[in-house]
Amino acid sequence: MRKFYLVFLLFFTFSGFLSAQDDTATEDTTLVVAENQEAELAYNKGLDDFKAKDYQAAINDFTQAINLKVKFAKAFYNRGNVYAQLKQLNNAIIDYDSALAVEPTMSIAYYSRGRAKHLKNDKQGALADYEKAIEAGLKEPKAHYYSGLIKFQDKDYKGAVESYTKAIELDSKYAYAYNDRGSAYRKLEKYDEAISDYNMALRISPDLDFTYNNLGSVKRKKEDYDGAIADYSMAIKVNPKYYMAYNNRGSAKCDKKDYDGAIKDFEQAIKIKNDYVYAINNLGTAKMKQKKYKEAIEQFNKAIELDEKYGVAYLNRGISEEELRNFDGACANWKKAKELGVKIAETYIQECK
Repeated sequence: MRKFYLVFLLFFTFSGFLSAQDDTATEDTTLVVAENQEAELAYNKGLDDFKAKDYQAAINDFTQAINLKVKFAKAFYNRGNVYAQLKQLNNAIIDYDSALAVEPTMSIAYYSRGRAKHLKNDKQGALADYEKAIEAGLKEPKAHYYSGLIKFQDKDYKGAVESYTKAIELDSKYAYAYNDRGSAYRKLEKYDEAISDYNMALRISPDLDFTYNNLGSVKRKKEDYDGAIADYSMAIKVNPKYYMAYNNRGSAKCDKKDYDGAIKDFEQAIKIKNDYVYAINNLGTAKMKQKKYKEAIEQFNKAIELDEKYGVAYLNRGISEEELRNFDGACANWKKAKELGVKIAETYIQECK
């Protein structure tokens, strides 16, 4: 009998874009006002209104300051910040452009313009601005951190490590940077370095549920299944609704052939998120391991109903059909899996007529 190709899908996370960090970098120095400095008075009032979260009043104040002093870089910059706060990103970028036209060395404006572009998913434009901010002398760890995030997303993992390292050099307590550098090391298969960084992130911020999840997944790569299960359990302790951690813990339990325990975890993940197709597929694969092929097929059917392009579910459904001696059904599923890009399906198709 052929060995099952069972795919237990596993998930890593990193502190993604739009993390719970304060990204507004205001130029909030109140200007000393002398006689006939109405522009500075309006600017100072704008700062006060911005701090009070009266954003429309702040826009009006900064606009008045600009009308009185057309080359008022700080007023353009801070009006841009108000627009960014209101998610009017195009207006924000226009104001950052104006600030830089007046003061081309205003490093914080490059950074803030980069953040606005990043939020608009203009990754390359954002990366260029982060680099300009750094070149202009900005000592802001987030400029390096977000540069690393873009490089990570573009699969430049070595470049990401370099950027995260620079962020950490500027802020040795930057837990998100340690976590994300760990994820970059994981992609480079430097698992010991990844574990070290995840542990450091947790020493700084013990409530980072996704870091426990990431740590568990690296330990699973190293076949330390007990360690992985312990870390997934910590992720769940921190966040009892963390369905990905339940899924991953279930996968680690399958590695240990604890199929009953795995099934409970997959079922809990699905209870939290009933359309979580990966846990549904994994529940099916655990049922297959128990030779409960009809029950497994029920789960694969549910996964395919939720995502008709989920090739792995077709592959595994085909294996279950073969075990029930439905060879035509098995072949149909394997051919569909191959069509959807599951390369291993070709091995199974070779036995089809």
